[in-house]
Amino acid sequence: MDDVTLLRRTVRRCTAVVVTMLGLVIAALAGSTASPFGVAISFGALLYLAGSLVFVPESDRANDGDDGPADRSESGT
Repeated sequence: MDDVTLLRRTVRRCTAVVVTMLGLVIAALAGSTASPFGVAISFGALLYLAGSLVFVPESDRANDGDDGPADRSESGT
């Protein structure tokens, strides 16, 4: 897997964490009853995070070995 793909996955996961926190803040600021909107976006972001951690595409698993990605060898140094 190349660096751009890893960076995109990291940005998506970080965005999901931020959306989860914003949803929880919205739900907390709603008063005594939780805001259904805040709870819904937090739940959706948590589902995305869980799915991205559990389901790894087969092509990503094939390229990564025990020592890390196979295409990380450096030459010339």
